[in-house]
Amino acid sequence: METEKKIGIIACSGASNTGAYSDLVSRKLMKMEKAKMLCLARFSIDEKFAEGLKSEIGSYIVLDGCPINCAELIMKKAGIYDFVHINTTDFGIVKGKTPVTEEKVNEIVEHILKTIK
Repeated sequence: METEKKIGIIACSGASNTGAYSDLVSRKLMKMEKAKMLCLARFSIDEKFAEGLKSEIGSYIVLDGCPINCAELIMKKAGIYDFVHINTTDFGIVKGKTPVTEEKVNEIVEHILKTIK
């Protein structure tokens, strides 16, 4: 019997409020057992990392904190193009200005849960 593959979530956890949002959202989804959080940095330094995940991860969500889209670019450089890309700024969050709140984290989580159904 084949086990169901997991959803991998990769967050750019940058140094701003927007990165904090992407990190908190990813950790919440992981805690809810809706996705497995994967290390973004590892994709940029370990060519075999993505290959080793193929048996476990069926799809990816890439969560960026700002329009620079570091996570998206790193995944593409790693040869992974098939993913859902979400940016926290699409939820009215302004980099360096919007305070991090549980309500906004929940809004993004709910959006992702609807996306992955």
